[in-house]
Amino acid sequence: MIMKLLNQKDLQPLFAGRPEQKAYTLKRYFHPWQKFFYLHRLKMTRRLLDKKYRRLLEIGFGSGIFIPELTGITEDYHGVDIHPEVKLVEEILNNKKIKANLKKADIYSLPYPDEYFNAVVCLSVLEFITNLERAVSEIQRVAKPEADIILGAPILNPLTNFIYDKIVKFKNHRQAHRSNHHEIIKALEGKLKIEKIITSPRFLPLNYSLFFVLKAKKY
Repeated sequence: MIMKLLNQKDLQPLFAGRPEQKAYTLKRYFHPWQKFFYLHRLKMTRRLLDKKYRRLLEIGFGSGIFIPELTGITEDYHGVDIHPEVKLVEEILNNKKIKANLKKADIYSLPYPDEYFNAVVCLSVLEFITNLERAVSEIQRVAKPEADIILGAPILNPLTNFIYDKIVKFKNHRQAHRSNHHEIIKALEGKLKIEKIITSPRFLPLNYSLFFVLKAKKY
């Protein structure tokens, strides 16, 4: 699958002036070895977004790398993130003539009306928070009854610990990742109904894989 993504040159303004660790985090998308793990989760997500959406929300848009692809499947893209560089990401997108509505906001208090979005994408966010029930309730609130809700997070197991330690070089991942995949999936109970789960690699069961992306609907 060929996706429209921001490239390393596009993202150069985000690298400049950043602490080396944060710049390195962004560059993982372009590292010869590490990019497989980072780009593959975007492809997994895109496979589950199988139609055009009137209005789509991405929670945790980060550098904006995925926005060019997502704007191609929605008439009205919205994104939220907690980092202080929302305006800079907007400038990068404007230079590419990509229309996106970005806001600085967190997952616990999304600045949108009830039942507003036809699709919600939340990738590599839930593992960093502890109040999963509150976060899932907010996602449920802003999603329309028929909305596709796409959630993704890494799997906690010895293999992923090794990859983070030795390949990705994410030394403090055990402290940063506050919730594991079991807790994330459990937090959906009674709120969101899982329709499909994709794992990476696809041939491995959930608990032995590296990353999962799921599609869910409201009950």
